[in-house]
Amino acid sequence: MNTTDTLFIFTTSPAGLGHIRVMDAIKDGKPSGIKATDVGITNIKANRIHDLGSRVKFFVKFTEFYQTNHIAESFMTFWYRIYLHRHTKDIIDEFTKIANANPAYKKWVIISTHFALAHSISSAKNYLEKKLNIKIYLCVVVTDDSPQKIWAVHGSDLTFVPSAETKINLQKFFNKERADSIKVISYPIAPRLTQSISTADFQFIINQLDTKTGMSSSSSGVTQIEIPISGAAVQLNYFEKFIEKLCRLDYVFTVIGQESMLSQKFFEDIRKLPRVQVSIGRNPWEAVNFYESLFYQPNRPSIEITKPSEQAFKALLNPRQRGGVILLLTAPIGRQEYDNINFLTRNGLMPTEIENKQLFVEEDLKKWIEKAKAWRAIKLPKDPIKAADFVRRLKQSGIFYAMLFAIIPNKPELKDYGVRTIWEEIGKIV
Repeated sequence: MNTTDTLFIFTTSPAGLGHIRVMDAIKDGKPSGIKATDVGITNIKANRIHDLGSRVKFFVKFTEFYQTNHIAESFMTFWYRIYLHRHTKDIIDEFTKIANANPAYKKWVIISTHFALAHSISSAKNYLEKKLNIKIYLCVVVTDDSPQKIWAVHGSDLTFVPSAETKINLQKFFNKERADSIKVISYPIAPRLTQSISTADFQFIINQLDTKTGMSSSSSGVTQIEIPISGAAVQLNYFEKFIEKLCRLDYVFTVIGQESMLSQKFFEDIRKLPRVQVSIGRNPWEAVNFYESLFYQPNRPSIEITKPSEQAFKALLNPRQRGGVILLLTAPIGRQEYDNINFLTRNGLMPTEIENKQLFVEEDLKKWIEKAKAWRAIKLPKDPIKAADFVRRLKQSGIFYAMLFAIIPNKPELKDYGVRTIWEEIGKIV
């Protein structure tokens, strides 16, 4: 990749930690020697919209309605695009500063993991090229396997999606000239999380879930669970009741989140519980850094409980890799999280909806062990007390132990080198 005259600009929005995690993954895999910078644009309105659509019941229902109703989605997307296209002043001002500080770079590659900023950049692209005398390439990374119309950024030069199914559906929203700019990649996971762990580290994980170790106060038999709290701080009551039910047994919890008014009381309450460690970031970026640092400890957790957001794509890693935790998924919020579950089920990485319901109610789970050897994720019951009991039964029956030896199917969409593919495709256009 010849990048001597190319400046790479990473831009995202703190409206949901997922956009930041994906950008961190892309930055982790960037080629050496390139000139790169981050833009300091924060879309406050996007944050508020995200919070309302994730937390307030009415707005959750409204969001899911317009995401799943074709007419409503088209209407909302049309007006939201107009709004974003008319609000480009902050972007123009920021990019003008970057151009003045980097006059030698006449080609820019702007990588965006949030559609709101991508639409505004696309709208201002031609103006910026003329004003600053540069060539701009806009690359958009879709952060869920969800072909929502808002992700069709018409001025993008490349749009990366995690499956052929999403590409086919998203192409309908592009004109013919732009349809070929959509590229299917395996989901971008930070290369550092794809590294293999040592035999000793993997044995520590085995000891957490091996039913033969029995109940013990030592590291053997004690299951470590980590819970990342979403940017919108949803499902806090669920997590508190779940943790309270298990923390006095052989389970240790690490809870990571962002400092905010929404999560303050939750963190104060769970700090009082035994076997609970809390890490709170002062901002979204620090929270993400705290979360990823967990995977570099020699005694990392074996299980993660999370929403089926972008976190669900760690299912592409096996437990012998640094980021390959067993995933327990809470109830989805928003169409994109339902779509992510569909991605996992159609690829055999988690039980189907029918199978999951059977697992909830069946007393003897040992008959599922052979099937569990293909699973990387399981959905939890909506009731936190039932979910806690379900986790105990999954461990005692040997389901978790079987999942430690899962083999990821040999499909292009399930590989762990999506970040590398992104950089290869960018190299072709510059």
